[in-house]
Amino acid sequence: MSSPLPGPGTAAASPAAASPASAGRDRTLRSRILAFNLWDGGMSAFSSVILTFVFATYVTSGVASGGIEGEAAIAAARDHGAQVVSTAQAIGAIAIALLAPLLGNLADTGGRRNTLLRITTLLTVLTVALMPLTAPRPDHLVLGASLIAIGVVFSELAGVMVNSVLPQISTPADRGRVSGTAWAVGYWGSIGCLALVLVLFVMPGTGLLGITGDDAWNLRAIPAFVAVWILLGTIPLMRRAPELPARDGAARWTPWQGYAEIGRRIVGAVRHEPVMLQYLIASAIYRDGLGSIFSLAGVIAAASYGFSTTQIIVFGIAANLVAGFGVWIGGKLDDRLGPRLVIIGGCAAIILIGLVILAFDATAVFWVAGLSLCLFVGPVQSASRNLLTRLSLPSRETENFGLYATTGRALGFLGTAAYTLTVAWFGDARLGIIGILAVLVVGLVAFVPVRLGAAGRPLPATADEAVTPDSLRGE
Repeated sequence: MSSPLPGPGTAAASPAAASPASAGRDRTLRSRILAFNLWDGGMSAFSSVILTFVFATYVTSGVASGGIEGEAAIAAARDHGAQVVSTAQAIGAIAIALLAPLLGNLADTGGRRNTLLRITTLLTVLTVALMPLTAPRPDHLVLGASLIAIGVVFSELAGVMVNSVLPQISTPADRGRVSGTAWAVGYWGSIGCLALVLVLFVMPGTGLLGITGDDAWNLRAIPAFVAVWILLGTIPLMRRAPELPARDGAARWTPWQGYAEIGRRIVGAVRHEPVMLQYLIASAIYRDGLGSIFSLAGVIAAASYGFSTTQIIVFGIAANLVAGFGVWIGGKLDDRLGPRLVIIGGCAAIILIGLVILAFDATAVFWVAGLSLCLFVGPVQSASRNLLTRLSLPSRETENFGLYATTGRALGFLGTAAYTLTVAWFGDARLGIIGILAVLVVGLVAFVPVRLGAAGRPLPATADEAVTPDSLRGE
């Protein structure tokens, strides 16, 4: 792999640093970092608008129960809709688990990372653009659920490729800031897209665009808007991502060879990279708990506190605003304190705030504590991404992010399953938070003993060029 460009914090130690060639490299680096940030800002609309607050809700509610009368029948149809959507996503999770490490191996071995980045990103856009075809009729339920699941697969695979760009546009000493800023832009992008969706399509009535609710077109038009949003945000990185050359001496790549190499890699990691494996498992657990917080926030707000659709979107906007500020600060703390302390401190804070929500059953407490909780989710996610780049061997980043996605999907049932079981046990949607907190506790307990060595500690900004991946790994 080509040497990464000097990071933003790299000091100029000689007159050559001020040369036109050096200035050109700095401009190239800044444009790549900006493109990296904009990709997060564009793609975040998929998770916030499509998955969490709008389209998935439309499919499980409006599509599943379209034309059905009677409260009991509507409730049963919506339960069936939720089951179909969750089943489709479970199938999608299997596809991600199988494809993410394989495509990561192809990207690292064959030098096709940027091509795969463009293909998976554009397929995400295309899938979202097809979502308006889902009419509010039960016979379109499978179509809507399938499009959601396919979109998740392509967006996750695109994310694997994008995450592997991070080491090429940063140094170990400033990577936390670069990662955290991009994650913050993602949250702020969600705010912008959600706000425009609310004004243009939802409030008041049909929105300022005047698209009527006939056949639910005011809601069905939203994915078309999101597809354009994603495309505009991701084009810069698709054009400017640094090249990742093919691995020297690599044989012609085939899927069978790719899986065989991944198998050998995992077996070898048991002996030579046990810390990596321990981290992948521990992080998969606590990351699923973090993901459950956002994916179930709307459900809890509606079921336990009576939030309307508009209130849920407003809460989502506020949550993303707070989360964006939190992860921006968290990125700076990542560089200053190291990713280990950011992850431990963030998970511990989330658990404590969750206990506050459980202790006080009041809407005001949910607003204040829920938004406070959002301060810590992003920093943990961003620091986790940074930590993986520190633990990765050179030219293995994309493959490792593939394994990162695979372990996350393999254990991706924990948060929702724990929530569902807890709700069934207590008969209260709010008390389902206990299940999510339990997953976070398990993940934190699994993470704390992992001996990360220098990879988990802060690095001096002046040591950028002296730091190597080998020096970061180990005890």
